[in-house]
Amino acid sequence: MAEDLTGRYPFLAAARKSLRDAGVSARDLDEAKTRVRAALERKPVLPAGGNAARDYALDRLLVFALDDSLALKRYARETAKAYARRLADEEDEGFKAVARELLPSLADDYSVGVLDFITNAGNLAGEDVSKGRVLLGREGAVRLLRYALETRLLTYSGSRAKIPAEVTHAASELKPLLSAFKPARLFKGSLYALPCIQRIRAGVPEGKRYYGAMALAIALNADGAPRERALAELEDYAERCGKGTDEFSKREAHTTVDWIYKHPGIMLSCRTLESQGLANEAECAKCARRRFRRT
Repeated sequence: MAEDLTGRYPFLAAARKSLRDAGVSARDLDEAKTRVRAALERKPVLPAGGNAARDYALDRLLVFALDDSLALKRYARETAKAYARRLADEEDEGFKAVARELLPSLADDYSVGVLDFITNAGNLAGEDVSKGRVLLGREGAVRLLRYALETRLLTYSGSRAKIPAEVTHAASELKPLLSAFKPARLFKGSLYALPCIQRIRAGVPEGKRYYGAMALAIALNADGAPRERALAELEDYAERCGKGTDEFSKREAHTTVDWIYKHPGIMLSCRTLESQGLANEAECAKCARRRFRRT
């Protein structure tokens, strides 16, 4: 059972023992590039087989060699989601064995300690809490495990200066992909360039994510941005938003863009942003587009 689990979940501590004598060939690097590319394109392919632990470590090293925060976040999110889907189908015994490495307080009833929950999900609002424990159920435990693994995938304790040259070279071949994560060019006077919109673009907490998406889509549409550009911007926004108990999904981002682009007459309203808790008094006081503050 334990050996099977380390092959399916190479992030487990037991899997790391097999890394001591693991060599890396040019072919291994090529395969790692393929997997990392797939994750960045939101089509993750998980390492498998007897070398899963080595391949998992190599993938992570390659991503860190890219030295791009948005690429790292996308890789972590997509990879964590893929492992969570695998865990959702795991037998109960295996599921709990894996889960307790990421959530040490997990009990047989799928509850976790409040500290475990807050560390990974950050927000107890709407959760079923009793005697210092959050009652998740299996589905909720899978979701929390995804967040816990995403957090782990975002961390790297080594020095980029010590990454092997061949890995750095392989990462350089993936650099052209990163243009998809660059901010949109902003032109003077555009709504999308407003400080409030750029602050929203950096991500908002659960409860405000839909309203933030609407504001971004309205601004992009009013600025004449192509729908494809708006889709890319909203996808990145969804990744930056607070996770809460449920993610703001790529599908929700696309739905928001589609609706706004079918209703081009909708205007950006500062009054609406204020009522939704998205306005910032200091920004509004200095805003050069005062006419929007009265709408």
